[in-house]
Amino acid sequence: MDSGGRKINRIKLYACGSCRNDLGIVFRGHPKDIRIFPALVAFIEHNTFGNVLFDTGYSELVYKNSITSKIYNLLNKTFITPEEVIDSRLMQDGISPDSIKHIILSHSHPDHIGALKRFSGYELIATKEVFAKMDEGKLLSLTFRNMVPHGEITRRTAEPAVDNGIFEGFFEEVYDIFRDGTIIGVRLDGHADGQMGIYIPEHQLFLAADSCWGEDLLPEVPRMRPLPRLIQNDFTKYSATAAAMLRFIKEHPEIKVIFSHGAMEEKSYE
Repeated sequence: MDSGGRKINRIKLYACGSCRNDLGIVFRGHPKDIRIFPALVAFIEHNTFGNVLFDTGYSELVYKNSITSKIYNLLNKTFITPEEVIDSRLMQDGISPDSIKHIILSHSHPDHIGALKRFSGYELIATKEVFAKMDEGKLLSLTFRNMVPHGEITRRTAEPAVDNGIFEGFFEEVYDIFRDGTIIGVRLDGHADGQMGIYIPEHQLFLAADSCWGEDLLPEVPRMRPLPRLIQNDFTKYSATAAAMLRFIKEHPEIKVIFSHGAMEEKSYE
């Protein structure tokens, strides 16, 4: 496939499971609105570094972590079938799971690390704070121990870049993931400590993780009710990140911003 001289041939977005919540319960003043929140996974075909994933979505392990799973699904009803798990989705598209060489992790919640164990021999890339939460494996950190991989993987901590580029004045820290400018990690604190989104300059695509649950919900953040506020690692930082994201979207209309649980179309960017 002709990439037009780009280093990243294509990106394909997948919805790997979902959860459902009533926005009227989440935000004060919002009418009853049962919304499906997909769990986004991005497949990235990199000319130099091979096949890359950003997050892994849900897997059936979300139902198999004893009391933790029961509490999680009571508060956040989850839906995932074997055919929707990312390794199955890749195989449906003729992509071998064994071809995945790197997985970039936004944070360690079960809708992002659910299928890490479906892959082997890859490099896992995240911030130091996200790795720390994975190793704690505590319910309060919303990390499921049965999803944390061990054995045939290597870990690499994302190192801050010197220049924040277009994110200067919006977000505090960026990371040049492969040190070639093709994938820029962006620190998006609040929902999870050390959460990282990624920006792919060649495609002007910004995958904004859980900095908010959708672009249309950014203005609603100040009206979030007490219980969903507790789900955020730091609501003050969450609010600041949402405000910065609103400004960024307004000032950079040329960039496509996609949230992990917002309205998305399963499509390829080539």
